[in-house]
Amino acid sequence: MKKNKTAAALAALALLLAAGTQANAEEVKTINMYTMGIGTTTDSQLIQDAINEISREKIGVEINWTILDIGQWFEQYNLLLSGSEVVDLMPNMGGVAAGVRQGAFLELEDLYAEYGQGIAEYLDEEFLKAGYINGHLYGIPNQKDFAATTNITYRQDIIDELGLDVSGVAALEDWVPIMEAVQEAYPDMTMFVSNGGNSLNQWTSYDWDKLDDGLGVLMNYGEEATVVNLYETEEYENLVREMREWYEAGYVAKDTATATEVYSALIKAGNAFCSITTGNPGLAEEQTQNCGYPMGTIALTEPLATTLNVTTMLWGIPYASAEPEAAMEFLNLMYTDKDISNLLNYGIEGIHYTVQEDGTLYYPEGTEASDCTYHPEMTWIWPNTYIADQWAAATKDLGTKMNEFNRSAKKSIAMGWTFDSTTVANEVTACTNVVREYAFGLEVGAVDVDEVLPKFQQALKDAGIDRIIAEKQAQLDAWLAE
Repeated sequence: MKKNKTAAALAALALLLAAGTQANAEEVKTINMYTMGIGTTTDSQLIQDAINEISREKIGVEINWTILDIGQWFEQYNLLLSGSEVVDLMPNMGGVAAGVRQGAFLELEDLYAEYGQGIAEYLDEEFLKAGYINGHLYGIPNQKDFAATTNITYRQDIIDELGLDVSGVAALEDWVPIMEAVQEAYPDMTMFVSNGGNSLNQWTSYDWDKLDDGLGVLMNYGEEATVVNLYETEEYENLVREMREWYEAGYVAKDTATATEVYSALIKAGNAFCSITTGNPGLAEEQTQNCGYPMGTIALTEPLATTLNVTTMLWGIPYASAEPEAAMEFLNLMYTDKDISNLLNYGIEGIHYTVQEDGTLYYPEGTEASDCTYHPEMTWIWPNTYIADQWAAATKDLGTKMNEFNRSAKKSIAMGWTFDSTTVANEVTACTNVVREYAFGLEVGAVDVDEVLPKFQQALKDAGIDRIIAEKQAQLDAWLAE
């Protein structure tokens, strides 16, 4: 039965693709679009053909689409920007500013004004500002979480089993009695694990704007424009002292500072109870899928929107683009056309998914994720996933909830400003190495704060953090003055 359904769907798709279009072949422009993918994209040619049928009719543009797996993407990123390949449209994970300094991206304000006004219906102007560098627009943010909270993420099923009340938890110290009770019931389970193994600092952000690299930040939700050394603040010292108490109490695994396994794998294996994650609406459902157990979340901070939140993913048009106008037209179409969004996210109905009675999407009957021939697992890279239909396990009305979350979030005073580290590049490299050496051990409680924190602070000074902070302050002051 499954084969018959798939054959029928393919036949229907073939008839659709064979139908004529309103645009004459000689009028159709082709753009080269490169994206990344994690999951299965075997049927990407089918998806491309279906997208082109829509885009040829609506805007006279078709795509030649290349998908690189995530490892290839970072290996070939600079090559894609070098001009040796004709690339007309691509997403960027935090790399636009560096590309702009290399002259690799086009200025987009005129193209956006003429061909991108559908995007403006969904994207608030204040978040578009984050795509500007030195007064020019170089990247279009995709519709996503532009703000984040810092959260305790934990096994909800254990909380329910033990009848524990977490409603009064608002700070790290409030969580200690909960871990104490869970540890008594599960003595062989680690209470707290790092959110990213030892590859990431445990506390990359909290209620401060890290101004890209954390080497000079704006405290108190970025409400004041004074750049300070995070690692010399009272807030940072209090945080690492609290984590030291957790470590000494046995809540944190003794090998945490050197372990590499991520929190979700440890929780899924039944070996850990909680971690710290950044989040937004839908976090509990997302973590439930990732961790394999019912998960709960508690926000320790209010939502904060910063430039870095927005620029995590920007769509850009490389300088060597052969068809920049067509590229912007197609980006606008991806942002506004539900059918194209469904194709990019989920593939073709009847082949890669079916519509369930409640209107949500799921794998065709008798199949599962391992059988699906198009499931890229990268819905967050597409320009406007929220206009697509919802997958069965997703948070209901996530687009509406995320829009409200973004609008209500605190906005850093530096929203839209991007640091140019060119003049202090050596200091940034040196200080980054110091942070890697000291911060993680402090932030998981594995080292003595009285002994190590002063060494950390001095090593940063020796590496030039004061020069970085002074340069950031000067650039931010000049930007605010404009």
